[in-house]
Amino acid sequence: MSITAETAKQHENDPAVLCCRAEAGITIEAANLEDPAIFDELVDSGLLSLDGCLKIKQVLGAKLTKTSDSLCPLTPDNVEGYKDDNGEEETPQEETAEETSAAPAVEAAASVQGAVTTIKSGKVVISIKEGKDIYLELPI
Repeated sequence: MSITAETAKQHENDPAVLCCRAEAGITIEAANLEDPAIFDELVDSGLLSLDGCLKIKQVLGAKLTKTSDSLCPLTPDNVEGYKDDNGEEETPQEETAEETSAAPAVEAAASVQGAVTTIKSGKVVISIKEGKDIYLELPI
């Protein structure tokens, strides 16, 4: 259930999670966010992971970069123009191989031409370019 601007202000330091499906390109506002009161139960049941999740105060006014389903945590991967903890806007940086050395990626050979499988930041990522850019991401 979405929250109001007043509730967002009260929970500004809580994790930011979408309440409903949202299209890429929207400006994130309180009405797009889920009530943090339900997160403990969802995390305990394994239905929600808040790893790397930005805070509500960081995402208000930022842009969603990927169309996302309900209960999707807002992270630097799917939000552009979010604020750091000091209220300053973060500038997106492109990831290079050198920057990812802290969390090394493992690339596996695939039998399908154009398919790439990597293990990075605790996730298995399978990207298949044939078939209209199929992209699967599985937690490990």
